[in-house]
This record gives sequence, C-alpha cells and structure tokens, in this order.
Amino acid sequence: MITEKYYKNIDETLYTEVFKNGLTVYYLPNSQISKAYGIFSTNFGSLDITFADKTYPAGIAHFLEHKLFEKEEGDVMLKFGSQGAQTNAFTSFDRTSYLFSGTENIKENIELLIDFVQTPYFTEASVAKEQGIITQEIQMYQDDPDWRLYAGLLAALYPKSPLAEDIAGTPESIAQITVEMLYKNYETFYQPSNMCLFLTGAFDVLEISELLHENQDLKNLPVQKIDREEMIFAPSQSFSEISMDVSDNKLGVGLRGNNGVSSADYLEYRLSMQIFFAMIFGKTSKFYENAYKTGLIDDSFNYEFESSSRFRCFVATLDTKEPEKLAKILQDELKKYKINADTSEEKFDLIRRQMLGDHIASLNSQEHIANEFTAMTESSRKTFFDSSEVLSQLTLEKVLKLAESFLDNSECSVFLIRPKK
Repeated sequence: MITEKYYKNIDETLYTEVFKNGLTVYYLPNSQISKAYGIFSTNFGSLDITFADKTYPAGIAHFLEHKLFEKEEGDVMLKFGSQGAQTNAFTSFDRTSYLFSGTENIKENIELLIDFVQTPYFTEASVAKEQGIITQEIQMYQDDPDWRLYAGLLAALYPKSPLAEDIAGTPESIAQITVEMLYKNYETFYQPSNMCLFLTGAFDVLEISELLHENQDLKNLPVQKIDREEMIFAPSQSFSEISMDVSDNKLGVGLRGNNGVSSADYLEYRLSMQIFFAMIFGKTSKFYENAYKTGLIDDSFNYEFESSSRFRCFVATLDTKEPEKLAKILQDELKKYKINADTSEEKFDLIRRQMLGDHIASLNSQEHIANEFTAMTESSRKTFFDSSEVLSQLTLEKVLKLAESFLDNSECSVFLIRPKK
C-alpha cells in the first residue's frame, strides 16, 4: 500500500511504500524537472565492522561498494552510460549509497540500479585487483594534510573505535579482506529490510511502483536480525600531534558528545546544535570578527557539527601560527557561552532565518534532497522535509538547553600538525 504525506511548508507530497521483503521506497514525483534521480541506500557503513560476535577488517563496507559495480559481464557504469545516465556511490560512517541520474530511460535505469546492487559477484581475482586499487587510494590520502588533520582529530576523539580508522580502511586491513567476508557482510547488511530507495523526477508513482513490485516480489527473502555490536568509546586523547610538510601549523579542536539522543528528537537536536555553533563561531559572531581582524584566523577556519544515531561531535579546523593560543581561545569561547553576547534572541533569530532560507533553496537540488533524506531515515522519526517546520518552532531556550547538555557531557581533543623542521 502506498501512503502519502503532504508537507505544506514546502508544497511537496512524498509517497511511501514498504514491500513484502521489507524494502522501503520513497517517491517524490516532480513533473517540472526532466531529470530523474535515484539513490539506493543500506544502513551499513565503516562503523559496522563488528556483528554476530565477529570483527571484520576496517574498510570492508567501502570495499563492498567498489566491488558491486563489477559484474561477470562487465562494469555497470558502462551500462548506465549506454542508457543515458550517470552513476556513482559513496560510503560514510553509517551508510552506503548507490545513485543514478538521467533524463531518459528512467524505468530502465531504476531497474538497473536495484538489480546491480542486489546481485553481488565477487571472485578471488577481482578482490585481489581491488585491494591494489584501494591501497593506492588510501596512500594518496596520507599526503593530504587537511585530510590527515580531520582524520587525526577523529582518532583522538574516538580512539580504539572504527571512527579512528579511515572509511576506506588501511593497506593492512584491506589486505585481509576475502571473498567469503564480502559475501557474509553483503548477506547481513544488504537485506531489503535494511535498505531504502528514494526516487525523484518526472515519473508516475503507480507505474514505477508496479515495476518495482515485479522486480522485488522475486527477491522476497526472509528478514534476518542484524546483531550489531554497540560501540563503546575509550576516553578521548586530550592532545596529540604529528609533523608533515606544511608551511603553517594545522590545528583541530574537537568535542565528543557522550549523551544519547532519541530518534524522536534527532532532527530538532541536529538543527539546534547547528544554530548554537553558528552563534558562537559563525561569520556573524564576535569571535569570528575579532579573530579575523587580528589575524588569529583566516579563510581556512572551518567548523561543523557531525551527528548520527551512534555518535555526535563538534570539529573546528584551521591553519594558524599560534596553535596553542588559538586552541585555548576556542575552548574558552565554549566555556563562557552563557555570557556571550551572541547567544541572544536577535542572533538566534537571524541564524534561524538564514537556515530556513538555505533549506528552501536546497529544495531546488534533487541530489541534495535525496541525499539528506536518506541520511536521516535510520536516525530520526522526522524527515528532511520536516526541517522548515522544526526550525520555525525552535526557541533560543531550547537550543541553549540542548547545547548545555552536549557541552556538560563532552570530552575535548586537540590535534596538531606541525611543519617538519
């Protein structure tokens, strides 16, 4: 049965259907756009290396993503190209997604998307070849100081956890992956009940639904419980550093939240924390204005709040000649937020309205809609389309209360890359 929900704030209707095999499909028809976009995601990412009392090599989710494109008859990308479409994929901490976009052969490309993802084909020879390719990819990252800064800060915040490892793994972990491991991980996490398909573009919902039923009714496999091991985090490292060929020091300051967030409140929490850190460190903040004018920070300054159902952290990174001084300033700004003039109703309302405007503007991008929507399906009962309503109802009091809870239950890490002497 197809259900529908109309989102008045953004004038969009989302159709949802759950198939017998557990697959959830979201349809967002749009007759004004000629291009179709589809994203097929599984709740399986780099964090999921331990399940059913066994730990697998770091990077196996990313490795699977690469291998699913290769079939006995050739590379799936070439087939998408012959049907007038482009395809890609990505792996994050908690999901793997496969996508296509195109203006023609929409039905054929939708079917190709779900068929290639649901038809694994691995051989010892192809796995060995991919090990070499991904090892080269990993080694390239090692020479990128910005990537090393971010990865090093995460490793300091979450030592001895999958978050301390590159999503792609390490050359050593990749070398351990076998065909049998790939099939075991595939069979566990690529169950239709652990996946969702989001489609948007100029199509008829009932017509695409009929196509999917013809396809999925043949794949009505029994649902198996996924026994994921809960992540238990070791204490964070307060300070760590490395040396690289860089001209200036690269500084990372991070806060790891240790308090839980319910799925019912996840969207509100995520938006609230984004507003809070924008008030403290955004370009309209007193901190940013003063630090930029005095040369303490430059355009390299960047901050973000990352969150999922299993972790949440604040990360700030920049190039600086005075890393120790700036690390202390950033931490002090967070400690004194209650007396910060920027945590005012006026600043809160300004940032909230900016975020509302950005959200509305983002609805013009099929890719952004699909990626953001599917990123939240596991973590939240509310969806990306509820963002404008949640933002409209947020209060400064609520934002500061959630920020206080995060800060009071957080651990801080400083990671530094110094120039080689």
